[in-house]
Amino acid sequence: MQICRVLLPSRFAYQKAGRELRRLAKITSLDDKTSRVEVLQHGISFYWHGAADNNLYFLIEQEFNPNNPHCYTTDPIFLTATSLVIDVGACEGLFAYRLLKQNACRKVICFEPGEVMSTLLWRGAVENGVASRLKVEPAAVARTSGPVKLTSEGRPDACRIESCGDLENSSSAETEKSELESDAYAVCLDDYLSNRQIQLKPNDLIKVDAEGADLEVIQGAAQTIARDCPQIAVTTYHADDHAESIAGLLKKLNPNYRFRLKGFSHWTSHPRPVLLQASSFSKNE
Repeated sequence: MQICRVLLPSRFAYQKAGRELRRLAKITSLDDKTSRVEVLQHGISFYWHGAADNNLYFLIEQEFNPNNPHCYTTDPIFLTATSLVIDVGACEGLFAYRLLKQNACRKVICFEPGEVMSTLLWRGAVENGVASRLKVEPAAVARTSGPVKLTSEGRPDACRIESCGDLENSSSAETEKSELESDAYAVCLDDYLSNRQIQLKPNDLIKVDAEGADLEVIQGAAQTIARDCPQIAVTTYHADDHAESIAGLLKKLNPNYRFRLKGFSHWTSHPRPVLLQASSFSKNE
């Protein structure tokens, strides 16, 4: 379905996105940095920090169009009214709001490390009437729990881990300190779930869009995945080897998974699979 965005000049796709955005959403500017976006057909609103440009159409379209390769909840992912969803990289919260408004799950735990976006995420949860079933954790998720440095490169919606532990000894020594946004604390999912005595089930879901730390998030949930076999939907376009590495790790951790790779990125230096889904759960169970 992305073929027109690949073959046609980008300006045509961008102009079409603008037309579709005006049809699908009502955007209200609240101040010079924050907008309220109401997705009219679905009765869901969210808050956006930054330029409310035509790219918001792609954000909305990927959430509500099951043909979009970035849509997390397509076969083989099946949620039930009792499912718990772990949303790593919740950003503006549209994914979580959709699931809860549709009663597709019982609760969503959202991890969003950026202070601005985590605040807006909770604001949207209250407005959408789902705050009682949504928990916001303003923390990053990584392979191990501990201090990290975050950067967003000026984009609150793209907050990501730049380095872990001591910055001077970090592998990202090329990064200027001035580009690092803040000190923060990251948790690994094994620690987080164990400390709260949460045990996942095969109908639960770990969704990951961690701006490049996706493999590390899965590594930090290795014990949970091996024991509980929760469903997984993880982005794989941030690094050339993520699709192969994550699939290999999941298969090693739990051979009961069946897999699906979706789409190819056309905005990266090399085409990469967009999303990897893994599940052992059947909708007939």
